[in-house]
Amino acid sequence: MTRRTMALTALSLALLLAACAGGATDTPTPAIESTAPTPPPQTAVVSPAPSATPAPAPTATLPAPPPALATREGADYVLRLPREDAVPADWAMSPQPDFQRRAPQPGDTYPFACRDLPARSIGIATVGYRHLDGLPSVAIEYVVYASAADAEAALADMAAATETCGDFTLGATTAAFVPLEFPDLGDGRFAAALTTHGTESGDLLIHVVKVRQGHVVIGVSHTTYAGEAPPDEALTRALVEQAMDNLRDAPQPPGPSAN
Repeated sequence: MTRRTMALTALSLALLLAACAGGATDTPTPAIESTAPTPPPQTAVVSPAPSATPAPAPTATLPAPPPALATREGADYVLRLPREDAVPADWAMSPQPDFQRRAPQPGDTYPFACRDLPARSIGIATVGYRHLDGLPSVAIEYVVYASAADAEAALADMAAATETCGDFTLGATTAAFVPLEFPDLGDGRFAAALTTHGTESGDLLIHVVKVRQGHVVIGVSHTTYAGEAPPDEALTRALVEQAMDNLRDAPQPPGPSAN
C-alpha cells in the first residue's frame, strides 16, 4: 500500500473522530450556499370581468420565500473556517468545506472513543488540509450548539471519554488516548494524543484538541505517521487561535437548548 493511500485512510479516520463530536444519529443537510434555492415563481389566476370578447387572464407572481435562517448561518460558519493561507504552502484542501445541520432528539447519542455520548449539537462546519504527499494532515471543525451550556457539557463528556476509555477500537482500528499539554485557550479545552493501528492506515499519531468558545467547540485533529516527527504543535495552536479569532463575532444560535 502506498503512503498516499495510507494517508487518505488516515484523514478519513481523523475526520471520523472529528465529525462524531456532534451526534452521528442526527440527519445532516448540506448548507454551503448563502441562500436557499429559489423555487419557480407561482402564479395566481384572476377571473376577468364579463365581456363580449374574453380577455387573457392576468397573472400575479408571488414573491419567493426568504432564505432559510439555518442555511445563512451554515454558510457563515463555513466562511469562518481557516483557509489555505493558514497551512504550509505544500498542503492542499481535502476535503472541501462543508456544513451539516442537525436536529438531536431526546435520547440521541453519538460514539466518541469507547463511549456513547448525549447528542446536543445543532450543526457542524468542517474542512481538511493535507500535505501533498498525504501526511501530515489536519481536520478542522466547528461544532455548533444551541447554548454555551450545551457546548460546555459536550466538551466535558468528550474530555471524560479520553481520560477513561483506555484502549478501544474505531471500526477495524485499535486506538488509545494519552493526555497532551496544550495552552490555556478559550472558555474550556482538552487535548489528547491518539495513537492508532490498522491494516489500512498503518500506525498513526493524532493530536486531538477541542477548545470551547461560547456555544461553539473548535476541534483540530492533526495527524502524522507514528515513529516520525510528531504533529507540529505550533501549527495546531495557530489553527486554533485563528479559528477563535474568526468566530469572535459569529452569530448566536436562536432559541433555547436542544436538550
